[in-house]
Amino acid sequence: KGKLSQTAYKVLKQTKYFALLEVDLMTGRKNQIRVHLAGIGHAVVGDKKYGKGDRAYRRLALHAKSISFKHPFSGKRLTLETKVPAYFNQLVGSVNL
Repeated sequence: KGKLSQTAYKVLKQTKYFALLEVDLMTGRKNQIRVHLAGIGHAVVGDKKYGKGDRAYRRLALHAKSISFKHPFSGKRLTLETKVPAYFNQLVGSVNL
C-alpha cells in the first residue's frame, strides 16, 4: 500500500496532446508527480516507468523551478529557485506550448 500523498496542479498552457503544468506538492513522496499524473491518464513526457516512455524525448520532462523546506537546525523556511534550462524551453517550444 502506498502512503497518502497530495498534489495540486495548474494548467499554464495546453495543446491537443500536451500541457505545461505548475505543480505544488503538499507531501513529498518519491515519484509523486509522476505517479499522480499517470494515475489520471496524463503521464509526464519521457516517463518510461509510469508512462509510455516517449521515444521522441529521452529525458523526463520535469523541472523543479523552486523548492522550499524548513532548515533542519534553524527551523527557518528556505526557498531555492533556479532558471528553466534551455533544453526544457526547447521541448516546450517544440510542442507549441
